[in-house]
Amino acid sequence: MNSAPLLQTQNPELIHRGYNIALKLVPNLVKEMTVGQLEYLEANPPELANAARRALLIAQEAQVVEIQQEPSIVIPNLRQTGSTLADWLKARETLHHFFTGETIILQDVFDFTKEELASTTLMPAFRPAHATNLKAVEWKRKMGVQVFVEDENKGGVMRYKNCEGPKVPELYLLNRSVRSDEDTLGEDNKKSPDRLIQVPNKLWVGLYGWCDADTLHFAITGEHLDPETVCWFPEDRLPGGGVAVGRWSDRVGLDWDRRGYCLPYYGARSAKKVPLKPQT
Repeated sequence: MNSAPLLQTQNPELIHRGYNIALKLVPNLVKEMTVGQLEYLEANPPELANAARRALLIAQEAQVVEIQQEPSIVIPNLRQTGSTLADWLKARETLHHFFTGETIILQDVFDFTKEELASTTLMPAFRPAHATNLKAVEWKRKMGVQVFVEDENKGGVMRYKNCEGPKVPELYLLNRSVRSDEDTLGEDNKKSPDRLIQVPNKLWVGLYGWCDADTLHFAITGEHLDPETVCWFPEDRLPGGGVAVGRWSDRVGLDWDRRGYCLPYYGARSAKKVPLKPQT
């Protein structure tokens, strides 16, 4: 019925409304009409109907475009987040819902200590089951963050070992610092990835974990990780031996360097894996 010509509806009210709109169109048409168009329509009265149809078609197309526009994405505002790890976990839950549409309560899933929850120096890196490296990049871009990925059109972050997500969710705690761990930086502490993996009792953050922590840190503080340093992901390696790294300059950068490379501003981030709560 919406597409039927007004006269065919035989509805006096609709026809009256149509005449009112047509009368309002007249001054707008005169305002836009050129001398050439005026002379053409005067000389070709049958074209008046075609001109009217074209004008109404434009209005119809504009209506369709307006209807088909996707709703704008509202990025969560987390700048008022509190300072404890418990506060940051709640913020990460908000991001999880934003990214996936799923609701999660991390304290119901993972077994934190009271000291950890009260800490103001720790931040989480949460990896849902089957969350890949690529997913971490996609979530960054959903937050409006620019990301450079080395050889993105050739596999990018999915070329590295550990690129596929775990079968069960994982959560790691790392130092809440924009710099990589201080004991891995500087002339006296610098280590290549091959030496880092030989350090006893150390678990190093990987590409996914760094990306996730950076996304949360930026959402809460407005600062990205490693603006002046480079973070090795010692276990995340290419088949040829290259080791993944992450940094921030004018955008998040994810690429690789040589396994034996060693510079004072190349560091790494240690992590503690939080155990899952026992199933009851």
